[in-house]
Amino acid sequence: MDIVVINLASQPDRWRHTRDRLAEAGLQARRVEAVDGAALTPGEIARLYDPQLNARQHHKPLRPGEIGCYASHLAVWRQLLDSHERAVAVLEDDVEPDPALRERLEALAGLPAVWDLIKLFGRRRELVAERRPLVAGAPAGAELVGYRRVPSHTCAYAVSRRGAHKLLHSRVPFGRPIDVDLRHWWENDLAVYGVQPYPVARAESSRVSTIDDGRRGCTGPAMRARKIGLQLRYALLNWLHARQQGAAGARLPRRAGSLSAPLAAPLAAPLAIPLVTPLATPLTAPRAIPRTIHHAGPVPTQPAPPGDAA
Repeated sequence: MDIVVINLASQPDRWRHTRDRLAEAGLQARRVEAVDGAALTPGEIARLYDPQLNARQHHKPLRPGEIGCYASHLAVWRQLLDSHERAVAVLEDDVEPDPALRERLEALAGLPAVWDLIKLFGRRRELVAERRPLVAGAPAGAELVGYRRVPSHTCAYAVSRRGAHKLLHSRVPFGRPIDVDLRHWWENDLAVYGVQPYPVARAESSRVSTIDDGRRGCTGPAMRARKIGLQLRYALLNWLHARQQGAAGARLPRRAGSLSAPLAAPLAAPLAIPLVTPLATPLTAPRAIPRTIHHAGPVPTQPAPPGDAA
């Protein structure tokens, strides 16, 4: 599985640190230059970020750093669909990979292509709905888990071609930070799992944010009240959709050759045409996910549907 590290041009030390730590784990990574949100033109921002959608989905406007962060991950997803890779491991430049990361990625490569995104980093305690050994028959060790609530953070995850396809067709333009959007898995039928123990940790450099612009966070009673209301809405929608998924008999995906039912059936046809477009080209698409993309030209522009609240 290919490994990419998202890194700002102004932070070469972070790239070198992450690259060296990966090398110690026997892994090679490719650097992808992060998008500097502060350097985007108003036109580029308008093609990526929708303030009206933000007003419906989030409790405050996004900062330039948050817009640039999201745009950086969008670029990686486009690159995946432009390649012949089945999946890619995406790391931000403030992580410490565990020596077990190589083994974990090799195990993920053996899973059937019915997953969309697998978290490689999270909190110590997560709300887990189901778990099983990552490698069947292996001694106690790494587990593949299904979440009751998808955790935040995008510093380390693996995304499949199917997952990148879904995300690019449902998240441009966006209105929430990327980690919040990924938690709303039911909006684009995103199959999200995790590997525990997580094979990636936060580095010391993560204490200094490259996204924060110095502005205070959630301030004022009105903004705090809106944030609480959105959190309650998220909890209710997550519970309802998780319950519906459980009633449908959803299960964790198993390695090839298993007789157990996967969480979701693979697409009937391969994802055919890559969606790599210059940042200056708008990329919008319908919420429904087509099984195959037939057009080889730019994705036709369509109005972005309203999304659910965070």
